[in-house]
Amino acid sequence: MKNIILFLIPLLSLNFYSQNLSEINSDLNLTDSLTYETEVRIYQGGGITNYSSLLRMFKDKSEKWTAEFHEHYAIVVGQVELRTEKQTLKSKNDMEFVFQNLTRSHILDLPNESEINWKLVTHGNIEKVERNFRGKKIEEYEFSQKKIAILDGEGFKIQVTGWGKNNEFEYSNPDGYLKHYPEIDELIYMCEILNIIRHEFGIWKN
Repeated sequence: MKNIILFLIPLLSLNFYSQNLSEINSDLNLTDSLTYETEVRIYQGGGITNYSSLLRMFKDKSEKWTAEFHEHYAIVVGQVELRTEKQTLKSKNDMEFVFQNLTRSHILDLPNESEINWKLVTHGNIEKVERNFRGKKIEEYEFSQKKIAILDGEGFKIQVTGWGKNNEFEYSNPDGYLKHYPEIDELIYMCEILNIIRHEFGIWKN
């Protein structure tokens, strides 16, 4: 098998997921575990900056919904000090409706991107090739596949609990990959989730 990897954006990428979420949570005065029976956290980051952000929406025991948007500027030694900002957001629609929409897009069920990597390829042809093996020419079949690798951009890590279920997953550059693999359900639903958030809260707009 031959793998042909097409790098769409040949820039150095700092993987958001390599950052320590515990440190980010600590800087934002949040616990690592979800606090409420119904809660969504979507962490956004990546690229070559020190910036990351977090949308947190939760329903307390009185059935009141709250949405918070946290921005985090990590320390760059000798250049930038830690800075965080927090604001309360209002959704365009009732937040119970927003959560229902997220659930309809399988936020409680989506797998991690690593589990669908085998889908993120384009099949090539099967060809007969000649090889030398211990001094003899042999013929065998070989197939190729093309994989697109987007090296820079943004990643998202989602943690969610609700309806007695918990889920956690992460995707890098889902919008970019969906353009190349528009038939993959997991990418479709991941981008639906992000588009719901963009529409309702006006953040992370493309």
